[in-house]
Amino acid sequence: MHITLATALSLSLLLPCQAQQAEPAPTAQPAAEATTVVGKAPPALAVGKWIKGEPLSAFEPGKVYVVDFWATWCGPCRAAIPHLSRLAAANPDKLEIIGISIMERETGDAMTANVEKFVAKMGDRMHYRVATDNADKAMYTTWFKPSKMPGIPTAYIIDQQGKVAWVGIGDHKDVERIATAVIAGTFDPAKEEARRAQEEAEAAERARRDIAAAEKADPSAKYPGYKEAMARGDQAAALAALDAAFKADPASETSGAYQWKLMLLLQGKEPSKVNDYSRELLANYPENDDIVGFVSAVIVSTSDELRFDAKLAFDAATRAEKLAKPDSRWQQFARWRLAWACYHVNQRDEAVEHAKTALAAIERLKTQHDFGDLEDHCKEALEQFRKEK
Repeated sequence: MHITLATALSLSLLLPCQAQQAEPAPTAQPAAEATTVVGKAPPALAVGKWIKGEPLSAFEPGKVYVVDFWATWCGPCRAAIPHLSRLAAANPDKLEIIGISIMERETGDAMTANVEKFVAKMGDRMHYRVATDNADKAMYTTWFKPSKMPGIPTAYIIDQQGKVAWVGIGDHKDVERIATAVIAGTFDPAKEEARRAQEEAEAAERARRDIAAAEKADPSAKYPGYKEAMARGDQAAALAALDAAFKADPASETSGAYQWKLMLLLQGKEPSKVNDYSRELLANYPENDDIVGFVSAVIVSTSDELRFDAKLAFDAATRAEKLAKPDSRWQQFARWRLAWACYHVNQRDEAVEHAKTALAAIERLKTQHDFGDLEDHCKEALEQFRKEK
């Protein structure tokens, strides 16, 4: 396995908003991933503590609400805050913002104190109601999880009739555009989907032009059009360029470019596409330890926040652990991920055993390898698994 320790650890600890990596601006996301909640009344508000603003128990008819799920550590979440405040200020009596912190790293009183400190520091820049999830994580379980969004910020927009009009990644430009349309009574989900399809078609056309120009300039280019698209931040065209390169030369995918594609899909925050490409890689390269290991590092959730298909992640983790070289540093990372993968498919006894095996190996091999914080992560995981058995 040739993935570096730093890469393996950063991928293994990948948080939903991807705050531990470079944080590109989230791409526009309509409610395609959340069709099961759109058009229905949202669940009840069940927060832990109202940090700012008067408590709210129900949505007022005739008013539009944006319920923003965020966390203090999430860069894109923080970047959206002043935009949400301005959106609320521009629509007094018509729209209200509610920020719900749902993924803090702390728990209990420490979590509440951390959010209170953050909100106090923001002052009027965070000029809307703010609350935390409750001890049972009701907002995460009944709101965020059914939305099928892979990360935060995620926004619900509730219309004047108290129904969910839209759910998506909470990029402030999309939230402002759609909330404004909902206020005006002009929002049309079908038109929103058509707009998205049009954007994808336009991206494909941009990629076609990039590829043609790159091939003309350098006929030997391995990924024509990819560099040009990335230089202007055009992720959709970059993906199209990679797909074209892989189709023209399948071997070009295995040289590391599969990692580029998977990272772009993650940045696009569409879990179904990450799942689909992960399945494709596992099916096409089942014995390639680099590819299997990378897929496992990306899709196995090493926390209790499930983000991608649990069975698929379990399959990837199982394969990665089997392919890992015995007594290698990578093998212990693979065992840790396999423990979490077992946890997410409710194999709690197996989860405990894999975590214990990793810890024993780390203790035995720590003079040979630098495991970073892996020992602590394994101990934390073991505590979680034993608590829930």
